[in-house]
Amino acid sequence: MRYGCVYKGSKNGIAEWVYSHFPVRDNFYDLFAGGCAITQRALIMQQFKRYFCNDIDGDGIKLFLNAINGKYDNENRWISREDFFRLKDSDPYVKYAWSFGNNGRDYLYGKDIEPYKKAWHYAIFFHDYSLADKLGLDLKEIEPIGNIYDRYIATKRITEKVIDDPRITELQGFSRQQQLEALNRLQSLQYLQSLQSLQSLQSLQSLQSLQLDYAQVNILPNSLIYCDIPYKNTNAYGSENKNLFDYERFYSWCEKQTEPVIISEYEMPRNRFICIDEIEKSVMMNSGADQKTIERLFVPKHQEGIIEVWRQGELF
Repeated sequence: MRYGCVYKGSKNGIAEWVYSHFPVRDNFYDLFAGGCAITQRALIMQQFKRYFCNDIDGDGIKLFLNAINGKYDNENRWISREDFFRLKDSDPYVKYAWSFGNNGRDYLYGKDIEPYKKAWHYAIFFHDYSLADKLGLDLKEIEPIGNIYDRYIATKRITEKVIDDPRITELQGFSRQQQLEALNRLQSLQYLQSLQSLQSLQSLQSLQSLQLDYAQVNILPNSLIYCDIPYKNTNAYGSENKNLFDYERFYSWCEKQTEPVIISEYEMPRNRFICIDEIEKSVMMNSGADQKTIERLFVPKHQEGIIEVWRQGELF
């Protein structure tokens, strides 16, 4: 199943693996919650009594909670490039569902493809085929299909007619299969479907959301702290973000914690942190190709004494 909101750097694909390393405690803190993938996994398993999801940005958590509360049941907006830049700082749905790679920064579609995606959207959501007609596309065969997602699947059969349109210059140089995938994909619709599925989540009465600097969160006794920090030497926060993550400050904070801390990262200073496990993960690159990376879990070295207890299952 999918966990949390689609979010750049989301742990959706490895949420179950991450969670399998969590010892039993009363309280769970997801201090860099992002799209709340790990929070959702923890809520489903009901291993803790209280759950705290925190993120200083807060938009991912807001999107997650909005989806659970059914805010996107009737969502059907087409978001243009202009709409995106006007709304992304105030509407978390626009920010992530309509951004490239869900990075919250760049508009989802290239300028050449945007008219076609808009025609698809209007035909699927509004039964409006006028935009498709102007592009020389006949999408009216989907008219009798009632379900939005079935209508989307039906439009994919018509994509073959679009590939050779000389106006779509941004697809030149790619294979025919890559061109088909680029034109077929309605990321915003797929994102919306995943948001709507979150309404089934239970146990929300024990969940508290926060929007604080991680060091300002009050950690209760008998807690587990999970930290999915911005990965070092990546653009997790975007190059334009002036509030770059202070890794040394975070390392020092971890070394002062008395409650168990588990950190997700590619790498950490091995003289200060211990890797307790690793897993290979595929990451989609901008080119559309998959790249293999190694995700690791670390704990502060001063907590080394309890690692074997965790592994023996005495705290699980």
